[in-house]
Amino acid sequence: MTLTEADKDRLQTKQYALAIDLGSGGPKAAVVAADGRVVAAAAETIETRLLPDGGGEQDADAWWRLSLAAARRALKNAAVSKDRIVAVGCDSQWSLAVPVNQNGVPLMNAIHWTDTRGGRYNREITAGFPRVQGYGLFKLLKWIRLTGLAPTLSGVDSLGHVLFIKNERPDIYARTFKFLEPMDYLTSRLTGRITATQKTMVAFMVVESGRWGQTDYSDKLLALAGLDRDKFPELIENDGIVGPLDQGVAAELGLNPATPVVAGITDSNASLIGSGAVRDFDAIVYIGTTLYLTCHVPFKKTDLKHFITALPSPFPSRYYLLGEQCTGGKCVEYCLRQLVYPDDDLETGPMPPDAYERFNALVKSAPPGSGGVVFLPWLNGLVVPEESPYVRGGFMNLSLKTTRAHLARAVFEGLAFNSRWVCGPMEKFIGRPIESIRFSGGGALSNTWSQIHADVLGKPVLQVADPLNTTVRGAGLLALTAVGAVPPEDLSALVPIENVFEPNPDHQAAYDKAFSHFLELFKQNKHTFGRMNG
Repeated sequence: MTLTEADKDRLQTKQYALAIDLGSGGPKAAVVAADGRVVAAAAETIETRLLPDGGGEQDADAWWRLSLAAARRALKNAAVSKDRIVAVGCDSQWSLAVPVNQNGVPLMNAIHWTDTRGGRYNREITAGFPRVQGYGLFKLLKWIRLTGLAPTLSGVDSLGHVLFIKNERPDIYARTFKFLEPMDYLTSRLTGRITATQKTMVAFMVVESGRWGQTDYSDKLLALAGLDRDKFPELIENDGIVGPLDQGVAAELGLNPATPVVAGITDSNASLIGSGAVRDFDAIVYIGTTLYLTCHVPFKKTDLKHFITALPSPFPSRYYLLGEQCTGGKCVEYCLRQLVYPDDDLETGPMPPDAYERFNALVKSAPPGSGGVVFLPWLNGLVVPEESPYVRGGFMNLSLKTTRAHLARAVFEGLAFNSRWVCGPMEKFIGRPIESIRFSGGGALSNTWSQIHADVLGKPVLQVADPLNTTVRGAGLLALTAVGAVPPEDLSALVPIENVFEPNPDHQAAYDKAFSHFLELFKQNKHTFGRMNG
């Protein structure tokens, strides 16, 4: 779809949204115009505390402080009249649990999506005979029928986090007024009203998902999980408004207290919207901290074998495919921070500001196939297309001829191989071939990585413009849509494509060979990883 000049005039900078995107690395705030432009953005960083017992936590109080700080800076830099800010929208990382008191104040650190301490409790509530893929068959069928999901055996979902708190932090569980996902925590702090939606509560698995827009909790699911109904927030409509800004928050941000705050959304769905992939079956690869392949679909469906399901979207009677795979850009960060520029006795020095550009140049200097080196990107396990919580990452097939350029390129290629692996089950799931894929997130800043994806996937790759702001742009555009400032049918035309990368047929043989090795390495080593890490 192409906007006419009349459409562009109608959308010209008349109205804006304040958007907050709470990613794993910290919050970003932006002022997003109704023509799709990110007028100004500001970001803050936050640490994930990785604990020796499989724990992962973040400071939810810091989320709020840093979100406000980023929002103040974005609003100041945008210099937009407060009367032009017509909505506030939030998206966030998800599959986290934040226990709060009646005032919405956290009672402990948020349990992060990397946390596996609830795995034993998930396995307890799903155990039974006969056993299928680690689950009791009849319990598994109940979970799938009611939610489209099953509790992860690793415990990385919000249900596992709550069960961990209930069993190992009973004092916190007793004092908890409500358990929230991060986007709902942010909207509660913005408005003073504690709510959630069917679409944000999916990882708690206490709301049925077969009927879009469900606003009641399921007694059957609560009984299966052994959890209390009163520990979960009021459910509002998937496309609903939480309320106006709290007066104190409005004063701190310099906004009108009547400004509506739209129901929150997951970062994966916000990335779809911010990539312009709003029409059914328009697919994206997103590489930020994590890696995922996703699209909107007009139906509810589950493929348990490949751990793919369709989750409720904010658009009426529509869903989006869950294709969260594994660590994404975090693999590049790990290589830079732990292998090249660590703070240790080798004293290689601090990481320079242009470290990622240097890494990209190294990748470009190495040949397709990385000299036979294969990188396994599962630094925190694998989810899609096969839940394998105990597999781990690594470089395979090193030799004395291997250079750092080979290693760098292998990282880029390994993540692309994982997306190619997902493409087959995804195409079967949606019932049609994926013709082209939009590429967004920080990974899409690299033309080299974009071309690698086109070559590995064998499909045209559409590099989204301004890819670093994909997710926060999606949250802002959704907020503007919710208040009627942007028609939903205009959304896909508001996100321009920077470049189109066509597959290079000269690289096909090398990548077909390397991809077959990638799959073989997974199959031959997953049981060994299980014995090492299980």
